[in-house]
Amino acid sequence: MKIKTLLLTALLTTLSHTAFAQDFQNQLKNKYLILSGASCAGLKFNAQATAAAWQNEMECSRGYSNTDTWRISWITPEIFMMTEVIRPNEISPPRNDLYKILNIQNKTVTVVNYWTGWGNHKPDVQKFKIQ
Repeated sequence: MKIKTLLLTALLTTLSHTAFAQDFQNQLKNKYLILSGASCAGLKFNAQATAAAWQNEMECSRGYSNTDTWRISWITPEIFMMTEVIRPNEISPPRNDLYKILNIQNKTVTVVNYWTGWGNHKPDVQKFKIQ
């Protein structure tokens, strides 16, 4: 009896998380997210939220458009991976960034950025303002 109760509880928990999962991809379509503390650095999502352009502070503050483009793969409704599209050279693999959206409240997006490169780095909580 205890095993059936545990399985039922696990199933209901999974279903409730799935049913109430935020549709963050739709909320980020065509949005420009500016990194907290910056005047213009951030991510510009395309109409499907399947690609984004990263704007550096130096370029965008001077009116230049950055061509640092990334493909976005949604792993779950709240986790996405960004993969560099333009090769920096012939021998380097593409950079990848892994993000988990914690919440979107008002016009603030809070994410955890998980380091995917060499070395040990703790996950970094970042905040963006939706413009």
